[in-house]
Amino acid sequence: MKLEIIKEIDTNEYRWCTSAVLTKVSGGKGTLTKVWEDNDIYNTFYNKSMLMLNGKPLIQGEYPMCGTCEAILARGYGIEKTNTPELTEIRDKINAPFTTMNSAAENIKPILGLLDDGYYLIADAVLYPTDGEDHFFTNISDKLHSMDAATNYYFSRDFCSGTDAYPAYIYPTQSNECLNIDRANQYLDVVDREDAPRAIAYYHYGFLCALLDGHHKAYAAAMKGVRLRTLVIVPVTAYLSSKTGLHESKIDRVCFADIVIPLDKYVEYIPSKPLIKEIPSFEEYSNLPVSENGLSLEFYPTVEELSNFFADELDKTKITEELINKWIESFDLDDRYHIKYALGYLSKTDTDKAMMIARKIIGSKSADCYLQEMAMRFLVRHKSDEAEKLVIDYLIEHEPDPKDPVYKLADGYWN
Repeated sequence: MKLEIIKEIDTNEYRWCTSAVLTKVSGGKGTLTKVWEDNDIYNTFYNKSMLMLNGKPLIQGEYPMCGTCEAILARGYGIEKTNTPELTEIRDKINAPFTTMNSAAENIKPILGLLDDGYYLIADAVLYPTDGEDHFFTNISDKLHSMDAATNYYFSRDFCSGTDAYPAYIYPTQSNECLNIDRANQYLDVVDREDAPRAIAYYHYGFLCALLDGHHKAYAAAMKGVRLRTLVIVPVTAYLSSKTGLHESKIDRVCFADIVIPLDKYVEYIPSKPLIKEIPSFEEYSNLPVSENGLSLEFYPTVEELSNFFADELDKTKITEELINKWIESFDLDDRYHIKYALGYLSKTDTDKAMMIARKIIGSKSADCYLQEMAMRFLVRHKSDEAEKLVIDYLIEHEPDPKDPVYKLADGYWN
């Protein structure tokens, strides 16, 4: 197999990765691949597909024709049962401290050799070890089920806009019985370092990445409430065309999730692999859930919180006390949404900034009950000396009312 590193990608404008390289795989085995069933698109809304490794499904799914609808996914055969020596071959290298993207791409070359021939983006990303719905990423249903994060465009009804999907959350490929808390503990001291040993994932669909290696690193990340540093293999997700005439167009760009690269002398159009006549019937596998006791899942936004924040075009560096005061005093419904989305996202990702917003809401006589309840829920979830003082002041200033949800939350702060 030949791996060609074509060029580095400027990732400054992308929120999910810190560096990336565009690569080309030639002579790949094609054993790590996504296969699609040849369905008549006029007779079905969903197309069946599987992410396969050595002939066994890692992810089974039905994928909608609508970009804002959720896919229906199910786990497949555990990756530990697929007889993939390439995963073992790279283990020592991938468990060493991270240095550069070029060396990382070379380190995972045996995994890249399992792919179909073509172009792939290798990105150094930070992923949330959840399913995008407040659950530890391994605790998903084994049966076909829809997932909020399995959509290519998450739509925000409040602003009639949305967020294009990008790698953010994790889909497990290993059986839960393989997870061992003692092994996860071995990564606790290093998992949040910048040079932390990387996990390896394959960008699958929507906001979801299939975790190929690093389930215990993800376990350790969830215990500490930090994001998982991951090398994400991103295949081509689409080709885009520009009009060259009244009835003519030319394919001139290629998409790797939300990263768009122009086609040039180094990057060419490669047709998709043929569809298969019929995908085998879906199989069901049984996994016992992993205990979420001791996991810090409160530091991970749901896909709704994440998407709404960016669909609202919010920037946490520009959210100041003056801006929050302006939003609170405003009668504009959009300003109310700004506070709602800012607090929802920042309460999971920047507790200092969220505390500033909660402080302003609790101390204001203009904030409505809905915003006060959001702020109080944050104070109850993220206990601190300042949070306790704000709760005490609130209880002193308000008459006892067990029917008031805000007062009820404040009164139960110490429970």
